[in-house]
Amino acid sequence: NANYLQDKLAQMQRQGADLYYRPFLTTLFFEGFAKPPEQRTAEAHALLGDIRYLNGGLFLQHPIEQKWPTIHIPDAAFSQLYAVFTRYSWNLNDSKTGNDDEISPDVLGYIFEKYINQKAFGAYYTPVEITEYLCEQTIHKLVLDKLAELNAPLPGHPSLPTYDSVGDLLLHMNATQCRQLLRDVLPTLSLLDPSCGSGAFLVAAMKTLLEIYRAAFGRVDHLPDLALKQHKSQIQRDHPNIDYFIKKRIITDNLYGVDIMPEAVEIARLRLFLALVSSVDVAEQIEPLPNIDFNILAGNSLIGMLRVDEGRFNAAAPLEGKVLEQKSWVPRATQLNWFTEQANNSYRRVMQEKGDMLNFYRHTAEHPHLRDNAEAVQVLRDKIEAHRRENAAVLDHMLLEEFHTLGIKYEQATWDTTADKMGKPEKKSLTLAHLAPLQPFHWGYEFYEVMNERGGFDAIITNPPWEIWKPQAKEFFAEYAAVVTKNKMTIKEFEKEQAQLLQDEETRAAWLDYLSRFPHVSAYLRSAAQYQHQTAVVDGRKTGSDINLYKLFTEQCHNLLRGGGLCGTVIPSGIYTDLGATGLRQMLFEHTEVQGLFGFENRQAIFEGVHRSFKFVVLTFRKGGTTASFPATFMRHDPADLLNFPANGLPMSVALVRRLSPGPLSLMEFTHPLDVQIARKMLTFPLLGEEIEGTWQLSFTREFDMTNDSHLFRTEPAAGRLPLYEGKMIHQFDDNFAQPRYWVDEQEGRAAVLGRRPDTEQKLDYQAYRLGFRSVAASTNERTLICTLIPNTFHGNSLPT
Repeated sequence: NANYLQDKLAQMQRQGADLYYRPFLTTLFFEGFAKPPEQRTAEAHALLGDIRYLNGGLFLQHPIEQKWPTIHIPDAAFSQLYAVFTRYSWNLNDSKTGNDDEISPDVLGYIFEKYINQKAFGAYYTPVEITEYLCEQTIHKLVLDKLAELNAPLPGHPSLPTYDSVGDLLLHMNATQCRQLLRDVLPTLSLLDPSCGSGAFLVAAMKTLLEIYRAAFGRVDHLPDLALKQHKSQIQRDHPNIDYFIKKRIITDNLYGVDIMPEAVEIARLRLFLALVSSVDVAEQIEPLPNIDFNILAGNSLIGMLRVDEGRFNAAAPLEGKVLEQKSWVPRATQLNWFTEQANNSYRRVMQEKGDMLNFYRHTAEHPHLRDNAEAVQVLRDKIEAHRRENAAVLDHMLLEEFHTLGIKYEQATWDTTADKMGKPEKKSLTLAHLAPLQPFHWGYEFYEVMNERGGFDAIITNPPWEIWKPQAKEFFAEYAAVVTKNKMTIKEFEKEQAQLLQDEETRAAWLDYLSRFPHVSAYLRSAAQYQHQTAVVDGRKTGSDINLYKLFTEQCHNLLRGGGLCGTVIPSGIYTDLGATGLRQMLFEHTEVQGLFGFENRQAIFEGVHRSFKFVVLTFRKGGTTASFPATFMRHDPADLLNFPANGLPMSVALVRRLSPGPLSLMEFTHPLDVQIARKMLTFPLLGEEIEGTWQLSFTREFDMTNDSHLFRTEPAAGRLPLYEGKMIHQFDDNFAQPRYWVDEQEGRAAVLGRRPDTEQKLDYQAYRLGFRSVAASTNERTLICTLIPNTFHGNSLPT
């Protein structure tokens, strides 16, 4: 009955006022969906009718319902809700029907990413063409790699055939390889999205694995292997819908996800469940849904311990003398294994206990004493949560010690009431209370088996946030004043509005709290050992730039992979151009095998809300080895072009990259083989900036940052002030294309340029003519390089010289 909920609402309203939420909905969830029919009360049967048992773990009480057990929601709220719902057509599949009023799991994900996640974290909804491409590039290669490893030729034994593609494998594999695929390869793959958002990549990974499973089971019918045929027949007897069985197995055993927003985690789990249920045609085919509470988790993927040092953990949380409690939810034989563990293996014992509990919880359908006992499942889930809370306290303490070892302090922003302006930050010793809001995620504990026993994940497929990690004043104050906009206010206009807003005590307190969130986190991300490739030394100088989350995620993905593991990611083009990404390019060239780099320009709004000239890449790499060359292409506009990649890519030689850009290792955007020939010919001449004895030298510089140095800028000319040149003030051979907006007092500007160096009246760059060029340009502009000589003055970052 498609109108079951609305019909029940009308029925309850005939019986009295506001009876729908309680007793009907709570009974539907906590008895109908959460308990098998034989465990429901007679009253529940009469109230609900024939309701399919879905899951004893999924439909437990939410923490909010546990905290406030007397929640009351009037019937009118549901009447209004269903009135909205009935205006749409609902589709469990992500296949498009062409209806403008359609709501599908894909649409739910789009809504979340566009209106919630994008605003908060610079995360964007990824088109299906990109998710499918990355899943195939990683998962297909993994399957072929693992089969090849299992069938490595042995001396004196005939070798099994190898295949160039999964399609060839599925069409021609023999019984041995089919058995290996179904038993040893597919069930063991570990696939992660460390910034899973609403779960687009997890759903795409599930679909990719489903296609391989389907083809493998189909191949069984054509193989002369009785054991395989019996295995398939047994599955068909036990499970009324084989697609449902396969999806459930994939969701339970293969998929892992983490996101900093708990709302994202809820939606990702929901999308996987909806994808699972979309396989069934009739209610009788529905089996209990899997428990994946601890596969898809909320937390900060960038802050936490990758692996846990057993010695440090045991020292921080010794278990000697601790009495292990009786575990009524597991067989006695399993309990005995725990009781016989030695005390000096405390961390291993802790993880063994957690692993066994998770195994029981994830596979409750295979354990009769749990499958039909919702109360036991509730107890088990609560025990796992208690285990996580107890050990998270120990792990957070160990993380705090790392912060202390790195010399990181908490910097509390202050307000100087006398001067009525920002005061000097107050440095304090970091405490656990300061770490708690960061939501540390300890990979070595949460995914112990994958990280510690397997060495890392087999594949990571992700589109991480593209956000700079630093205070964004305009974004903050836009919440407090409609007049504040990110791009349409001059610096001085904003500063004036900001000063007025800070006169409000509550706003000022919120601003100081906001500013205090950044310094200790920035210090950790710049100095933690796991992020050693965020900086590099180029020409004897350490590269420096703002902390960008996509750069951190790129290195963290490398950290989380096992040797030989594959990564597919969608990130800004700065990965191959920016000086601040030099360390990451060194990592990719020297410690991975880059599989492909596909460059897009966002001209066709592939990512909504991103500027049309913004460039991003689809990057794939394998952990381990080195890169000699890789296929690359640039300035594409249609995701459908990925279907022909890497065949349509140009081979990019790392040796050529090192010759063209020996320090930063930046890539040139070659679009044709002729471009490569021209670049090789150019190498017969010196590089710009190359130091050659007896010749004039050239160097690239930028002077004042338009945001960080804005305190130097004045809005009126005066004696002793020099105009501040910006990119928009020049055109080709024209240094007077537009009038200046700001002026800088020469003495203040000179002091800022010198920094800590003493002023000995030495001649500085601003005191001579310089060749300046606009930093904002693209190969699609009328001119790709706009430059001129600029007079003796200061310049902003949009006009490098």
